[in-house]
Parts: sequence; structure tokens; C-alpha cells
Amino acid sequence: MRSRTFTPTRSQVWTAARFIAQSVPPRILIVDDYVDSADALAAFLATCGFETRVAYNGCDALSIANEWHPDSIVLDIAMPGVSGLAVARTLRGSPATASVPLLAYTAYETGDNYAQLRDGGFDAVCAKPIDPLMVVEILTTLLGTAALRQVYSLRS
Repeated sequence: MRSRTFTPTRSQVWTAARFIAQSVPPRILIVDDYVDSADALAAFLATCGFETRVAYNGCDALSIANEWHPDSIVLDIAMPGVSGLAVARTLRGSPATASVPLLAYTAYETGDNYAQLRDGGFDAVCAKPIDPLMVVEILTTLLGTAALRQVYSLRS
């Protein structure tokens, strides 16, 4: 069972996402081979103020991530060709993308594969189908964590 110290209401998540997006719109790359799912999530995140791009396969995801420099990546795991896990490992191996927060976005999530996903470089996991506001909450948390890491690295 996952413990939580803070459970925001839907309006708090929406407000937090809007506040972050108004200062500098966070760039979110959505990667999913299911086109409708990827496009719907990208459209929803865009209405929340995020700047979004979509990739429908692992190869395109790597190319876009290296050219566009997203602030976070929502990555499907089970994709034909290059899997999401392989993409995550490649991103973690590159200095340009090593610190980008990764959210595993999968229909096959189970408690048994958390360790594999964590070892593969994912910062968080969510199971499809999911309320898109929960994705906003997770991204807001991941982006806050990434910002804190940058502040602490500047202090060192």
C-alpha cells in the first residue's frame, strides 16, 4: 500500500498546474503507440497550460527528446519495436536527458514490475486508464522534484 502525505483536491491540482504553467510552460513529451491515447493526453495537458509534443514510437521519442529538451516525459512501456523501458534506459544514459523526470504510463502495471521500472530509470508509474488530473498531479510533483534537484546542484 502506498502512503501519501498530501492528497490534493482536483481544484488544487488544476491550480498548481496552472500556476507552474503560467511562469514557464513545462514541456511534456507524451510517448504512446496508441495514437488516440497519446493525442487525448497531450490535448488535456495543453489545456492545463503545458507545452506538449507527441511521439508514437520509441525511435521518434528519442529524437524529439534530444532536439526539443522536454521537462518531463510520459512514456508507454509496451510499444512495438523499441520498448518504453529501452527508451528510458537510453535517455538515462545520455547526459542531455539523464535528469529528465520519466513517468511510466502503462496498461500492464503491477506491483511486481515496479523494481524493474525503477531500475530502468522511471521516477513514477501510473496505470492506464487513469484520470488525466492524476497525470497532472504526478507531473507537477515530478517537475517540482526536478526543480529542487537543479537548485541543490547549483548550490554545490
